[in-house]
Order: sequence, then C-alpha cells, then structure tokens
Amino acid sequence: MSLSSYEVEQKEIEEKIWSFLSVEGSVVLDFGVGQYAESTRKLIDMGAAVIGVDSDITVLKNHTNLPATFVQCDIRNIPFKPHTAGAAVFYFILHEVDPTFHETIIEQVAVISRHILIVEPTPGKFSAYRKYAELWKEAMHAVGAFEDYRPLSYWETLIQANQCNVLFSKTIEHKENIPSEVIERIVHSTIGTWREHSVPEECSEKMRNFSEYAKKKGMKWSDVAVVIGESRTYHE
Repeated sequence: MSLSSYEVEQKEIEEKIWSFLSVEGSVVLDFGVGQYAESTRKLIDMGAAVIGVDSDITVLKNHTNLPATFVQCDIRNIPFKPHTAGAAVFYFILHEVDPTFHETIIEQVAVISRHILIVEPTPGKFSAYRKYAELWKEAMHAVGAFEDYRPLSYWETLIQANQCNVLFSKTIEHKENIPSEVIERIVHSTIGTWREHSVPEECSEKMRNFSEYAKKKGMKWSDVAVVIGESRTYHE
C-alpha cells in the first residue's frame, strides 16, 4: 500500500462530500471552525458568504485573516435570527457534542437555515478502526467530553424528527488501508491532543499499544455518513 494511493483516496472522498452541496452566493453557517478551519476555508473557496461559529474565541481569533464573519457561541444556544442562512454545515463536529443536545441543535437550525449538511464518521466495520474509536470514546468520556460515532440512520432520524426532510443521504466507503507511517503520526498527534485535555495516562498507553496492533492488522477509516436535510419550517 503506497502513501500516494491513500492520499489520493482521501482527496477524492473530501471532494465527493463537498460536491453534494451547492453554496455559491449563499450565506452558510459553519459550526465548529476548529484549529485549522478546514470546512470554513473550503466553503469560502466554493463561493459562500461564510459565518464561522465556534465556542472558543481563541480559535476564532486565529482565523481573522479569512474573508468570513466569526461568531462565538455555545452550539446548544444558537443566537441567529430566523432565515439567516441558506445552509448550515456540521462537518465532523456533532460526534463531539453531548448527544442529548443533538435534537435541540437541529431544531434551532431548522428555523435559521434552509438546508443542513451533516458529515460524520460511522462506527466502523473493521476491528482495528472499532478499537481506535473505542479508545477515543473512552479518553473523551474520562474528561467529560464526547467522541461518539453513529450510523447513517441515526443522522437521518435526527433530521426527520426535527422539522426537516432528508433530501440526500449516503455513506462513502474508505477502501485503502492507512499506511503504517500515517498510523504512527495519528497516534503521536492523538496522544499530544489528549495531554492538552488532561486525559488519563492509561488511555495514552492504550493508544501507544494500539499503534503496533493497527499496523499489523491493517486499518481503514470508517465509512463517512453524509446527510442533507431541508427545513420544513424555514418559510413559516
């Protein structure tokens, strides 16, 4: 397995995800800007007027060079007026949110935005990735945070139960194994992130041990769930 074929697949999957959404000229709310603002930058490139939302003001200040508007808020209490946006994007973010608030979030956004895009990792079909996901979940739960992956059907049901119709839903499969050198980088980065969040050392030790297991067993990323919903209340 060459690194290049893995990288090609990663790029193709990312491009496929964004191809499902047309946002040129539209106001788009991007929830969870994050350290690298990947989704924010992509939406800007796609021609959207982006409003980037994050709970961390320090994160937002790091991206003031981007041609976007930034708003700090708690995702559980969204401050925007009805009919603010043509689309709201949750790009690999909702699995980090307490699932008891998922319905509240989508119900609020259905009033604010015409369309909702949810992109999420699924629990995984293969043992190595499932073990990796469980280690992440254990680590985050240990510090009162979340890293809970759900199947496509969960996100479809969430959309339908909260004033939206499902316009599009799809799982995108990863076929390439993650190269050993990439697994090593992922594990190193993960342990660094956990230290920043004061995750117990035993979790980091489990992740170190996992590295050799994953390289020997072979690991693919899980399928990606993509759901686009349309608000039933946006015009009311």
